[in-house]
Amino acid sequence: MGTIADYTGGFILESIRKALHFFDSTEGALTQDEKGIRLQKNIKEFEPLILSFNQAAEYIRNAKSIAIGERVCRALRPQSLFTESVFLDELAVEMTAIGHARMATIDEAEECLQKSAGHPLIISKVSGEYLEICPSSPPDCVYWRAEKRGLHCLHRKI
Repeated sequence: MGTIADYTGGFILESIRKALHFFDSTEGALTQDEKGIRLQKNIKEFEPLILSFNQAAEYIRNAKSIAIGERVCRALRPQSLFTESVFLDELAVEMTAIGHARMATIDEAEECLQKSAGHPLIISKVSGEYLEICPSSPPDCVYWRAEKRGLHCLHRKI
């Protein structure tokens, strides 16, 4: 499972880079590929959920701390459409402490996500709790790329 230390130390970025490289260097479904199956297992540990805006807003309103910062994977895909994610609670504090985010209000966080209207919002577990809300860009997102290759990992929050 990804941890806050993985985010602040850059390990998560390196893991995403390797996953995207794997997707770019192979073709077809990966459901029978040993590396693909291992990758799916690693991705599933984040328990990514597709959220409605109202569901995302509920997480934001219940957070003790909120920050807005560049999407973790954007460093690898600078051409991607959306630039910012919302970090919650301890992840927000830690990402701010290392200069990768700025503290934000509820209104600022909701406004950040509103900018991506029409694109799926995904929340991911970090250190066992849902702490990152990302306005995803399917061509650039590791979760959507996994789904496209048959490695199902995304679920909708009911």
